[in-house]
Amino acid sequence: MTGMPARQFAFPPLTQAVKMLIFINVGVFLVNALLAGALIDWFGVWLGGILEYFGLGSVRLVTYQFLHSYLSIRHILFNMLFLYFFGGMVESEVGKRGLIKLYLVSGVVGALVQILLSVVFGTTDIRTVGASGAVYGIMVYAAFMAPSSKVWFFGIIPVMLGWLVGILVFIGVYETILMVQGHLPPGGVAHGAHLGGALWGFLAFRFFRSSYMTADHRPFFGGIGGRFQRWRADREAKASQERQATLDQLLEKVHREGMSSLTAAERRFLERTSKGMKR
Repeated sequence: MTGMPARQFAFPPLTQAVKMLIFINVGVFLVNALLAGALIDWFGVWLGGILEYFGLGSVRLVTYQFLHSYLSIRHILFNMLFLYFFGGMVESEVGKRGLIKLYLVSGVVGALVQILLSVVFGTTDIRTVGASGAVYGIMVYAAFMAPSSKVWFFGIIPVMLGWLVGILVFIGVYETILMVQGHLPPGGVAHGAHLGGALWGFLAFRFFRSSYMTADHRPFFGGIGGRFQRWRADREAKASQERQATLDQLLEKVHREGMSSLTAAERRFLERTSKGMKR
């Protein structure tokens, strides 16, 4: 009688970006606990917060992603577990920079959707914290990468990745509808952040996948740094051409009229150019 093959359960490797993000989240969690939650008022996100200091408060759209309430360890625990299990899979395709970019942009979109819902519910004073929006973006991206991949939910229930993530997103949508209808209180769970992050995970995979896959070879957020580097290189090349043209003119003048014909400024230029060539 042939026996059934044993189920192989293996933990995914801890990739560079995932390790860094988990380290920052856990570190901020511990600091926030030592400060009795003071970081939430400083760096959590809410409508009034992003409008403070002439718009400089918008930095909270990023900082809130690394904050979790110290009163419950389950929030950060589940976020970091999902980041660990799905983040490495995404990082294998998009690289370190790509995963960090996906994490940050998903979190920002999640915060904006949550703020929009807070206006609808009249809860604009409630601070939102947590990496859930960022993690949902990564989860959805992973689900579109390999929807048929089988994962073991809680280590015991086999389920396809696409179905698992789809169910989690459906729950968020369903409970948001119940809140809009007044059947559930609007506080507690930031479903807007979850859905906003999930939305960006879909958009990133569907429309911007190539930019994420090459993110390790370009600066963050659209290659602004790359354009600046090209502009600086062009500027330096133009300056070098101008120096060479001036040098040629001075050498021709020396050949024709001798060194005594040079002005003090022209002599200094020749000296600086000579030192640069020797280097």
